[in-house]
Amino acid sequence: MKVRLEDIPPEGLTVEYTDTRLRAQDLGLQVGSIISPPWARWQLKLLGEMVRAQASYRASLGLVCSRCLAETPLDVAGELDLVFRPQAPAEDDDVQLGEDELEVAFYEGGEVDLGQALLDELSLTLPMAPLCRPDCPGICPVCGRLLSEGACGCRAKETDPRWAKLAKLEIE
Repeated sequence: MKVRLEDIPPEGLTVEYTDTRLRAQDLGLQVGSIISPPWARWQLKLLGEMVRAQASYRASLGLVCSRCLAETPLDVAGELDLVFRPQAPAEDDDVQLGEDELEVAFYEGGEVDLGQALLDELSLTLPMAPLCRPDCPGICPVCGRLLSEGACGCRAKETDPRWAKLAKLEIE
């Protein structure tokens, strides 16, 4: 969702929306489904040519366990406080931000992209390797059986013959 700067009155603007066009793959490979689409309420305030954007957001996602591939639900909610600045000129690509400016986003063409800012925040919030539970045993690498259902009886993977000689070395 984009908002034009000229549409933000001096007293500020409140924008509320649900991103129903977002797809699970837009958030990363660890997201299997979107149970409840991302919702956000933004408070926008003009500060000269900058825009301060504060938001509350929430979403409910189905994450794919990195060990057993089962889908597990995750509710995400949080607060966001950004300052949108005009995009730096092309020849000045190196923009140095201080520690107090880490929550800075840029805009072009007189529009702030709230949808992209929310997508970025959700992507950063999600775990890189989600687990359905901390002690998830995963799947058997030989037959693919879920080890949470019990042992599969497969033999342990044999050493690749190209590495067999290294297995015989004694390390002191």
